[in-house]
Amino acid sequence: MRVLAFSPGHITGFFEICRGEDEISTGSRGAGFSLSLGSYAEVKGSKEMIIEGNMGEGEVTRDALHILGIKNVRVKIRNQMPLSQGFGMSASSTLAATLATCHLLSLPYERALEAAHVAEVRMGGGLGDAIASFYGGLEMRLAPGLKGRIKVVEERARILVAVVGEPIKTRGIIENGEMVERINEEGREAMKSFLREPTFDNLALLSREFAISTGIADERMKRILRNGERIGSIGMCMLGNAVFAEYSKEMRRFLSGFQHYECFIDNGGARILASLFP
Repeated sequence: MRVLAFSPGHITGFFEICRGEDEISTGSRGAGFSLSLGSYAEVKGSKEMIIEGNMGEGEVTRDALHILGIKNVRVKIRNQMPLSQGFGMSASSTLAATLATCHLLSLPYERALEAAHVAEVRMGGGLGDAIASFYGGLEMRLAPGLKGRIKVVEERARILVAVVGEPIKTRGIIENGEMVERINEEGREAMKSFLREPTFDNLALLSREFAISTGIADERMKRILRNGERIGSIGMCMLGNAVFAEYSKEMRRFLSGFQHYECFIDNGGARILASLFP
């Protein structure tokens, strides 16, 4: 049997870094949304572990499968968006792979999420993307970690995302003590504001303010955000040299010079698409 799974990509608008006693309790508080573009994974039995596809070295996926105690599967991954640009592709590809594997072996889906989250934290790929992608929608991560608290709001917005610069390595940001202090201070204030008005427009506004006040946005990014703000709702993807915006023809023209994608907010979360025989 072969199992096909999909996990949505995910964009964080702002966040706090929350280190716990272990990988399960470590995570982030913040807000973001899942994308109708993401990662597909096909899994079937094999004599050894084989991971292939457009997901870089695949070290996070490999670690997650080891956490599940799996050695004999063949995983094919197709990511619809680039890595290291704030689209949560490391988490979505790993979650799609672990979800398909758990379905193949009749394991609880919660174990798929746990393995993906722990591997993401352990390998420095991210802190909250796997959890957010598992549930989908426009989410508020109110308490960190796998057993934290998340609130999801259904949102039907049409989205534009664009890559405007070189990739940003998440580990270089979240392990910088001075940067973490600024991120956490600004992230707490942003969450207070977002809870009063949990809408896409407010998320974009708070994301712009967060990106600039923390210093994550460089001068070029600041110009793009300020120019885009004159057109409509636009924010910076955390953590990547990429922006997200509410779709309009004018915004599409503004972002047409960059590698860009059109999609929607995904409200379904990670899911099994098919079980195929033989």
